[in-house]
Amino acid sequence: MYENLAAKYRPRNLEEVLGQETVKQTLANAVKLGRVANSYVFYGPRGCGKTTIARILAKILNCHNPKDGKPCDKCASCLEIADSKSLDVIEIDAASNTKVENVRDVIIENVEFSPSRDKYKIYILDEVHMLSEKAFNALLKTVEEPPEHVVFIMATTEQHKVPVTILSRSQCFRFRPLAEEIMFGRLKEVAEKEKIKSEPEALKIIAKAASGAMRDAMTLFDRAVSFGRGEVKTEVLNELLGHAGDDLINSLALALVKRDAAALHAAFDKLNAEGYEILTALRDLRNLLAGTFFYLQEFSGAKTALASALPKDFSVSALAKLSRKVNLAVEEVKFSESLSIAAEMALFTLIDTPQDLDALVRRLESLELRLASGQSQATPLSVSDAPVPRQQKKNDILANPAADTGFAAPKEPAAAYQSSGGGETATAVSPQPLGKGVPKAYGPQNGQPVPDAPAAQSSPSGAPSALWKKLLAHVSGKKPMVYNMLLSVKITFAGEGKWRLSSANKFEAGMLETAKSELEEIMEKLAGRKIEFIVEHTSGVKSAAPVLEELSVPEPASAVEPEAEEQSGPPAPEARWEDLPETGVPEVEPELKKLSKIFHGSKITKVNKKT
Repeated sequence: MYENLAAKYRPRNLEEVLGQETVKQTLANAVKLGRVANSYVFYGPRGCGKTTIARILAKILNCHNPKDGKPCDKCASCLEIADSKSLDVIEIDAASNTKVENVRDVIIENVEFSPSRDKYKIYILDEVHMLSEKAFNALLKTVEEPPEHVVFIMATTEQHKVPVTILSRSQCFRFRPLAEEIMFGRLKEVAEKEKIKSEPEALKIIAKAASGAMRDAMTLFDRAVSFGRGEVKTEVLNELLGHAGDDLINSLALALVKRDAAALHAAFDKLNAEGYEILTALRDLRNLLAGTFFYLQEFSGAKTALASALPKDFSVSALAKLSRKVNLAVEEVKFSESLSIAAEMALFTLIDTPQDLDALVRRLESLELRLASGQSQATPLSVSDAPVPRQQKKNDILANPAADTGFAAPKEPAAAYQSSGGGETATAVSPQPLGKGVPKAYGPQNGQPVPDAPAAQSSPSGAPSALWKKLLAHVSGKKPMVYNMLLSVKITFAGEGKWRLSSANKFEAGMLETAKSELEEIMEKLAGRKIEFIVEHTSGVKSAAPVLEELSVPEPASAVEPEAEEQSGPPAPEARWEDLPETGVPEVEPELKKLSKIFHGSKITKVNKKT
């Protein structure tokens, strides 16, 4: 009867085992030093040598003529163990014997009996994680204190399912998947011994498809020989594995890179027409993109066809992101009922996603931080743009910097005014363009004309608006949710050292109440004096949308016409600040306006308020 290649070329001693150098060296030294443990746990992926090394270790321990810690492979014990016929080496398939009764009948009740001929009675439990909890509990005491002549060797692909009580009483060895180069060399060696004509590229495909399992690679090689009538060719492997071939996968990749929807649809039509595995094609596409990235980064010397066909403006980082997104598409569609449609729609989604979205987001974040920290420069206002001051509210904290808010009123030079006639009316001298800063108090002092004042400078650090901006900048990075809520509240003066935060949203008011104490601590550090926040929910307050443009800026007051019966000279109206959510920032960069529209922000408009 034909013996399959995986069994025929199964390693018979530790030297023949591929890879697993740490495991082999440790076990060989343990035998030489006489430090053999009572229990071992071998864990790792399938087909990497766990059961094979378990049998080799059993041969080493029970060999009648060992030499330098190696089995002779000639004595009765070695031959019987190789054929799984030894009475003293009991192999148990734990997947078929999961119950506690099986463990008790096969192991517990027989473990006290001495070996029939050899030195040790060895139990090899394959797929040990399949045992039931009761079976593990029954086995625990025996594993912990076995007779001197008993050795347990347990193999599993899922070590996390083995109880820690078993693992802690055993020596555990991790088996690694084999590298493709190692498996390729082994396949080439077997092909030469079997005199099978094989293409090197075909053997590489087998090694890649085996995913680190030598047993799987040998089984697939056996299938390819039968399918190819004694030869192993690349075309045979592609058809056997359902691979679409390099040309079709390259066309898929280029369609994604160039955002060519028609080419992408045509490639999927060909995949479906020729019956290729869709998931396999997606994985090949992912591997091609990743391999091209590694080549372009000079991490790998394997050049791909895609590397030469990439557009010059397509970045390497975009290639890496595209590979990652294709991998996510694989995970998304692999359980879909309509695999082909789901896969095609997933790739069409990648075509529609803007490549520069990340750059736009980074730029938006940068602009937001600049505006929140008060670094953006305001657009100068002309005389016609300067708003006329409205009647001041007594409790408007930002409209009255001189009120007792916990800060000294900013000292700014007064704007120029000239008296007309007897001083019963006043007209404003054309003010200089205003930048971002504290509003200026216009008007003569004691009825005397005031000389022209210089242009407004940045607001003092103690001004309410400046401190509010600092608070926003401080909170924006650490508590973005609270930051967005602060953008939509109305701020008013509530008494000495007290600010009232009014919100039309009940939920936001509750959240701000929770964060109030922390905000007060931050404000105290910024102002050097304790300021109390009073949070209230007022249904009548108009809550502005928390968009990027709605940071507070000063609105300068202009001249007002005083009542003749109350004063004989030009008035000196007090400066005011607009309520934070009701005023927009000065003119911002055109790019920010575009981004605002992209991200559904509010439109920026300039409003001249008049009384």
